[in-house]
Amino acid sequence: MKQILVSGLATIDLIHYLDEFPVDGRKYKAKDSLITGGGNALNSAIAISRLGGSATLLTTIGQDTFGDLILEELQTEKVKTHAICKKSKLKTSYSSIAINKMGDRQIINYRSPDLDCSTNLIMKEKSFHAYLTDGRLPNTTLLTLKEARKRKKPGVLDGENPVCPTALKLASHIAFSRQGLSSFSNSSSILQGLKIAQNYSNNWFCVTDGEKGVFFLHGKELIQLKPPKVTAVDTLGAGDVWHGAFTLALAHNQSPSQACIFANNIASKKCTKYGGKNGSPYKGEVKLIEETPKVSFNQLYS
Repeated sequence: MKQILVSGLATIDLIHYLDEFPVDGRKYKAKDSLITGGGNALNSAIAISRLGGSATLLTTIGQDTFGDLILEELQTEKVKTHAICKKSKLKTSYSSIAINKMGDRQIINYRSPDLDCSTNLIMKEKSFHAYLTDGRLPNTTLLTLKEARKRKKPGVLDGENPVCPTALKLASHIAFSRQGLSSFSNSSSILQGLKIAQNYSNNWFCVTDGEKGVFFLHGKELIQLKPPKVTAVDTLGAGDVWHGAFTLALAHNQSPSQACIFANNIASKKCTKYGGKNGSPYKGEVKLIEETPKVSFNQLYS
């Protein structure tokens, strides 16, 4: 079983399902609602665990009701929690989320300014097969990527806005969001943005762009890997699930392009189910990493 360290944000999500997003100050009635764990790192860790990996989550929570709910859910999902720091004077992060009938989401997040972690005790415990960080906790992100580099293992950065330049140089693989790439490169062009990123660092870059899939450079050519076509009912957490699946595939020694194909399949499957990351598929519901169809670059161009 591949061991993955995931560091970053853990929250409680209060999810409301509506036909349309709120647009003014009146009251709105939800068709359904859900209280569940969320946050980039937590979502990715649970995705990894469900796909058969062993995930350890490095994050910070408060000693409060929301913190207890997070720990309970992680233990149920078989995510290792011994690296989680609990601070008595800290409020656990939480988000209020609206999801419309198209599956799109609006998020309002509260995040304490004191979430970051300065300890590296977990790094001294053992070597993981891969490391993933969401960039939300700057010091924790750098600790995670430095450890991956030290141990010569994949160190994956979720390149969400704002992107830390030092983290870009440390990570072996950077998967930008569309907004993250535009912000970093100051360009609305995916091709130009990726070229700017590659001029900044010689590590592997890609950008995820929702239903359009993943883009990366092969030489000077822009490659697009399209995800399977699905009827999306809930896109919340899809990017986080993608990052978890991508990192797990790298831990299984898959090439970055094959890891993208696997991650596309997993994230698309998630979007067909309600409940944010709760829609993340289990190992028995999807093809194994080793069964992901091999695709040549000639096929990618066609």
